[in-house]
Amino acid sequence: MATVDAVARVATTGRGRATLVLGDGTRVVRVEDVVRVEVRRRRRRHRHHRDEDDDARTLAVTAIARRRGFPGISTRKRSARRLKTHETACATAAVANEARTRCAEACGLDDADASGTARERRRRVLVIVNPRSGRGEGTKIWETKARAVLEAANIECATRTTKARGEATNIARELDASLYDGVVAVGGDGTVAELFQGLSEREDREEIYAKMPIGIVPAGSGNALCKSIQHAGGEPCDPVSCALTIARWRTRALDRSEVRFQDSKTASGWGDDSKVTHSLLSTSWGFFSDVDIESERFRFLGGARFTLQAIVRILARRKYQCELLYETTEEGEAYNAQHCDGPHGEPVPGRPGWRRVAGDVLGLWALNVPWGTESTLAAPHAKFDDGSIDVVLVNVTNRKNMLKLLLDFDAGDHARNRAVRYIKAKSFEIYPAAAAAAAATAAAIVDASSETNATAPGGGGYIAVDGEVLASRRFRAAAAAAFPYGPFRCDVIRAACAVFAPPSA
Repeated sequence: MATVDAVARVATTGRGRATLVLGDGTRVVRVEDVVRVEVRRRRRRHRHHRDEDDDARTLAVTAIARRRGFPGISTRKRSARRLKTHETACATAAVANEARTRCAEACGLDDADASGTARERRRRVLVIVNPRSGRGEGTKIWETKARAVLEAANIECATRTTKARGEATNIARELDASLYDGVVAVGGDGTVAELFQGLSEREDREEIYAKMPIGIVPAGSGNALCKSIQHAGGEPCDPVSCALTIARWRTRALDRSEVRFQDSKTASGWGDDSKVTHSLLSTSWGFFSDVDIESERFRFLGGARFTLQAIVRILARRKYQCELLYETTEEGEAYNAQHCDGPHGEPVPGRPGWRRVAGDVLGLWALNVPWGTESTLAAPHAKFDDGSIDVVLVNVTNRKNMLKLLLDFDAGDHARNRAVRYIKAKSFEIYPAAAAAAAATAAAIVDASSETNATAPGGGGYIAVDGEVLASRRFRAAAAAAFPYGPFRCDVIRAACAVFAPPSA
């Protein structure tokens, strides 16, 4: 075929969906399903035959075919088993290369992968698989759903499977960065948190942040970070679609945060750099961390475990006391003024720009991205790289309103509830009720309505970062926690790292 339009052209369907029309028009591929576009030398019919076709090439488009639903209707479900390569003959190498460039741009593929010259080496990623994540299907998901997509994109995968908690952190901390172009976590939010903690503990972490994007293949219960990234690009959050996102090799900037605990010996300062917990997703305390941590016993239910445990905690309600101090950015201040009828709290003397909120609360959830789980739009106004973390503070309210909030969280409507304070902050500090005060009130654990006070031994009180317990008021859990239960601080670093994301995210 002599012209580029005769080889491949971009068309729009009646529903406004962009497609690639290849060759004579009998092969149509959705641009969002394309994994790789390459030019191949056309094979000769006879090995020793040499003729005018020596400059001929073939345009090869590899894509994931959709599963069929009703006759003539394809579904959104992708399957790695349906990878298919469509080849179109080209008269010359120049026509083939121009067609490849056009297709790559339309499909949102990385330009380097679609260039006219071959790469010096294949891209290589380190894949860390957590076989126990979620329902224990991490290895199966990687081998049957994600690996084939990355290999079809000519990406070499070096796989490491974890055997114990914290091993992903050690792998990331000790990896040879010169060998890899990216790192992929197959697991849930906890696996991603371990991986990122390991990268952040390296001396060359700033170079790692800039050079090595992080990819996620969801295999956990929550998958909140992955859901947020995919949803922003209009893509589903399933293993095949997320592998396709990585294969396209497009990235976007993402804020990160650092969590520090107050020095327990001096009751001042926020610890040194060796005691920093690095986070990409969220920090929770009170009701939200109680639900997250205590639902571990229902892990076999997948994401439904959070809903079940939330109902338990609503019926057996716990109240907490805290003091919240926060500072915001200029954009955050404008948001708080516009959507919250002015900033929450009162100014803090001696700390310009800081405000204070105190009293009885049910819990706090601070998120870096919109989704708190795959089905919970906890921070509907969160942005990936605005330098702010969205703080959701829920005041004490009745059980009826708590049930309403449980439903509203799915659609993000909770931000308008009278019991919710929604704050954008670049730094915040939480001062939970002192342990001494908790012990003094332990005699009043249960009242006439059978409400459980969080100050009781074994009565909740976790501080969790990215779903992992850092501190606990519970006597048994406190011994295994990384830090003593008490005041902590969270600081946001703007656009500090990169993650693989759909082209339109």
